[in-house]
Amino acid sequence: MAQSGPIAASGGDSTFPVARSMLPYTFMLFFVVGFVTVLVDVLVPKFRAAFDLDHAEAMLAQFAFFLAYFLISLPAGRLLDRLGYLRGTVLGFTTVGIGILLFVPAVEIARFWVFLVALFITASGITMIQVAMNPLASGLGPVASAPQRLTLAQAFNSLATTIGPPLGGYFIFGAVTAETGNSADSLRVLEGPCIALAVFMFVIAFGFWLARRNETVVRRESAHWHMPSLKENPRLGFGALCIFVYVGAEVAIGSMMIEYLNQQSTLGLTKAEAAGYLSLYWGGAMVGRFIGSVAMAKIAPSRVLAFCAIMTTVLAAVSAFTTGPVSAYTAIAIGLFNSIMFPTIFSLSVKDMDDQTPAASGLLCLSIVGGAIIPVLTGLLADATNMHLAMIVPVVCYIAIVVFGLKCTNGSLENGYGRIR
Repeated sequence: MAQSGPIAASGGDSTFPVARSMLPYTFMLFFVVGFVTVLVDVLVPKFRAAFDLDHAEAMLAQFAFFLAYFLISLPAGRLLDRLGYLRGTVLGFTTVGIGILLFVPAVEIARFWVFLVALFITASGITMIQVAMNPLASGLGPVASAPQRLTLAQAFNSLATTIGPPLGGYFIFGAVTAETGNSADSLRVLEGPCIALAVFMFVIAFGFWLARRNETVVRRESAHWHMPSLKENPRLGFGALCIFVYVGAEVAIGSMMIEYLNQQSTLGLTKAEAAGYLSLYWGGAMVGRFIGSVAMAKIAPSRVLAFCAIMTTVLAAVSAFTTGPVSAYTAIAIGLFNSIMFPTIFSLSVKDMDDQTPAASGLLCLSIVGGAIIPVLTGLLADATNMHLAMIVPVVCYIAIVVFGLKCTNGSLENGYGRIR
């Protein structure tokens, strides 16, 4: 998913008397968010076959999921002001559990729009969790070691996005011995795993409810929220655009990967086999994150970003205009260079925003809605041409990030003072 990045929350001041005991809970947040989010990639081709959808219609699953980021992020932040992070997380996991459980009646009703509602509710809970988890990881220990805790926590997210596709592929595709054509009856395979996953979410919510006494919430009145001037802060504005196109491109490629590798023009894999290859796409992001963190200790982050964006542009273009293994493996390799983009774009965008950094972070969080828009545009192009040429949409997205990285490197794109005067 989209991967979880440094998302700012507007929560109240909190203290954690038993910091060490809370860290495993926090790492669980990153893992669950990654696992649930990446399963949508596996569901897209299943929905397309079950309801006889075209590519654009199938991508509405991602639209429903990522629309929640746009609509829920700011209300979730205000809610955390009142509840605190741990109680907010309880509400988030409960909402995720309800959303997943709604897949069972959705299967019985056999209407695609019911699945979209269930996905939106699930994503609303994920958004609540995501708003809380980075401040939790940062606050559970000394300030000096916060980056190390966040890096370790992000590794749990990447681990989830790596093992999620093959596991989901087994239950959604591999466990079915005989498909029932394009009938929605083939979705009945989802009922058992969804019930089990929903129960697991409720158990985690109960665990956080028991742990809520480890947090003391000091409620405060939220300051007036001012939208930073994009005219005075062009780096922030361009960065918001780059978050939009990056998340969109990453989600679009992940969503189409199973069907892309299923085509005879690439590898001709079964969908269950292709789901396993999807884990290589997300696993590359996990490996690239560690390589990138080492590289940025010696090289300016903007240069690393520009290099990675150039590589993803080239890989996506090669995949679009070739066939066979070359087309397949260049698409998979994009994940390796996607790895550092979200956190790097985020940190570069809020540079010099000073006391407007929380508002700037809120704007960047809203830009995650690109995961709802770009995949649908990619699906429309795939329907009008073919899945290979649909890769042109991510190419255009990555070119924008190349320009952003180069402008940040040469100093031609800077923010203003970032203060309310």
